[in-house]
Parts: sequence; structure tokens; C-alpha cells
Amino acid sequence: MSSVSPSADNTTISRRELIGALRAGRIVLVDVLSPESFAAAHIPGAINLPIADVARRAFDLVPDRDAAIVVYCGGPT
Repeated sequence: MSSVSPSADNTTISRRELIGALRAGRIVLVDVLSPESFAAAHIPGAINLPIADVARRAFDLVPDRDAAIVVYCGGPT
């Protein structure tokens, strides 16, 4: 079973899987850190959606609601 397929489970994927899924357009990559942290450094192709704004802004910012969503942060938010 592919670990980047849409599911209700929380799954960890490898760097290789992440790169492949990004290149294939199979995932939406969401950085949940602050806009300042996102501006300083982020993975190319990521969308900045701070954790405090998820409920309010996710519908408008996530472009493909059928794709798997991968969320990352660099530390505590």
C-alpha cells in the first residue's frame, strides 16, 4: 500500500516518497509554521497555512481536495 494515498490515517512518509509525490502532483504540501518562518525557509511547492488558521482558511488555500495532504513543521508551533 502506498503511504501517500489519501486516507484518514496519520502516516509518515520518507523524503524520497515526498519528492516523488510532489513531482507527480499527487499531494498538497502544507507548512503549518508562522508566515515569518515560512518566508525564511520552506520546501518548494508548499502552501503556508499556520496551524491557528487551518479551520478558517484551509478551504480557500488547499487547491486539490482530492489529493493527499502532507503537513509539516520545523518544530513546536
